[in-house]
Amino acid sequence: EETYLTNVCWSPDGKHIYIQLLDRSQKHMKLCMFDPNGNYIKTILTEDNGKYVEPLDPLYFIKDRNDLFIYRTANRDGYRNLYLCDNDGNIRRITEVDADVKYLDNDGEYIYYTSAEVSPAENHLFRVRISNLKKGVAKVSVGKAQRLTSEEGWHHISLSPDCRYFIDSYSSISVPRVIDLYSADGRRIMNLHTAEDPTTDYAYS
Repeated sequence: EETYLTNVCWSPDGKHIYIQLLDRSQKHMKLCMFDPNGNYIKTILTEDNGKYVEPLDPLYFIKDRNDLFIYRTANRDGYRNLYLCDNDGNIRRITEVDADVKYLDNDGEYIYYTSAEVSPAENHLFRVRISNLKKGVAKVSVGKAQRLTSEEGWHHISLSPDCRYFIDSYSSISVPRVIDLYSADGRRIMNLHTAEDPTTDYAYS
């Protein structure tokens, strides 16, 4: 009774349903696992906050894994960072930045995300390498974040389904719009579009 069912999602193999259950006060959240018939299996983790808990994301599973997933929350450090979790509730922080992080995708080796950690006026694409996944969350190796976009501005990223390429559409105070195609390692392949500056003949104050 008096419970919000949020961010409902399936495991990749279709054997489990995950629901983030939020109480009426919105101060307590339980991430629970159910079978396909709706029978409760267990609670994986909980979040509590004296003001409110705000679960916005479903779980993002690591490629080819049904037991490892990315969990995004702002309740643990004040910013929406990414955490690697398993079905037993073991949790490991992946991104450690003082800015909100937006998850994009993963290929089983790299986790791709965007954030404004460089500047509040800029949004860039990053990737983090994870390894030793078979040894459990506690022993997973997390590499140093690699920045993949370099031009000043706000970058909107579209990753290919296999995470091998991405389209970068960005703009800034001096760049109206540039759209480029890149490989996943940040190497620019080609320019798709460069918009003309409509303010060329105007004088800025």
